Amino acid sequence: MKHPISRFSRLFVTGMLALSASTLTACSDLVQGSSNSNNVSLIISPTTNELYVFNLLNHRVIDKLSTGARPDDLAVSSDSRRILVSNINDGSISVFERLTGTEFIGRGKINVQGTKPQGIAFNNDGRRAYVSIGDTSSIAVLDTTISSRLPNLIRSIRIPFNNSSANRPSPSQIAVSQDGNRLFVIDQANGALLAFNQSQADNFAVSEVFRPDPQSRVEFRDVIVDRSNRVYVIDSANDQLLVFNGGNIQQPVAQVTLKDAQFPVISPENIAINNSGTRLFITGSAANVISVVNQPSQLQGNIQIQQSGGNIPINSDQQRQSTSPVGIDITSNDQDIYVTNGGGGFNISLLESSGQQVRPLRNIGTSASAANAPPLGRMKIIFFNTTLAGQSVPRIQSEDVSTTDTPTSELSRFPF
Repeated sequence: MKHPISRFSRLFVTGMLALSASTLTACSDLVQGSSNSNNVSLIISPTTNELYVFNLLNHRVIDKLSTGARPDDLAVSSDSRRILVSNINDGSISVFERLTGTEFIGRGKINVQGTKPQGIAFNNDGRRAYVSIGDTSSIAVLDTTISSRLPNLIRSIRIPFNNSSANRPSPSQIAVSQDGNRLFVIDQANGALLAFNQSQADNFAVSEVFRPDPQSRVEFRDVIVDRSNRVYVIDSANDQLLVFNGGNIQQPVAQVTLKDAQFPVISPENIAINNSGTRLFITGSAANVISVVNQPSQLQGNIQIQQSGGNIPINSDQQRQSTSPVGIDITSNDQDIYVTNGGGGFNISLLESSGQQVRPLRNIGTSASAANAPPLGRMKIIFFNTTLAGQSVPRIQSEDVSTTDTPTSELSRFPF
């Protein structure tokens, strides 16, 4: 009689496969990159003023790097060498460099002509970074060409301000078009989305503004751009996702209502889109859910969340409660979704995407005692393609969940 393989045995085998992959990487001259580099996430810890290096294979914090006061946002260049963190309480940008797969070094801090830096984004080639400065109503343009050198401030772009028609602009989150010639910036003070066009090298000017009815309350929280140049903005005040054609943001092409009968208040915080562009994920801090939107590049018109996806609770495991999901990112194979939680305790949640289904797997704490785990902020998963003799090395799964030790509530699948 054949006996089912125990969870311990499967984890042992997985661990041995991971060890074998690491050994091959270390010993072969044909391997580019590092097997460890496939499985690292950077996470902001705003209450401890640190940047965590989190290993996705063993779910352990393997390093903590000091930031400035109250880190708010982070950006990673496309080659995973340059890391920038905005510190909203001391007006600085912390600069880090990745040396190897899991080794990082702090390069120091820079100032960007303002005391309230918030959103940061690199362009696609990593040679430029853009920082929104709330108190000076400006966008800082940084030269980030050399990863081992502190960025240079090239210029500061002021946002036009008309006293009679609007509040003084307060730019927060920022995103860059695929070609690097267009910036999309949230103006928190006026509940608006601004589009900047590059008029000449490293100089941008506001070209379009989307602002809903001034009588209606909106709270834009995050913005991203996909490969087809669609722009996605979340409105926390109205629990909705707005979708724009990146070439014209005068009106949204789609509007997705995120709340449903079970979750009447969502309070969306951050957005991430998977590598294939087929799924978009939104953290809902008030409802403790992840909103899943399928085929975002095809959205048109007014849509309810049930028509395009659904809301997945992250706190179905009563023994490992997680609250206030904030940051989110997806591994490059589109299978694992990691969520950082602002409620502390079990401050990281893991979900799995497989085929047409998404399910929560488990909640994790970043310290030995969940009581000591701090609230977490935004996160970025870093991935290097690893090749062996010209062939891709399969990514090692960081989770292997068995029905023998997982709560029944966590195994409920969400078909979308």
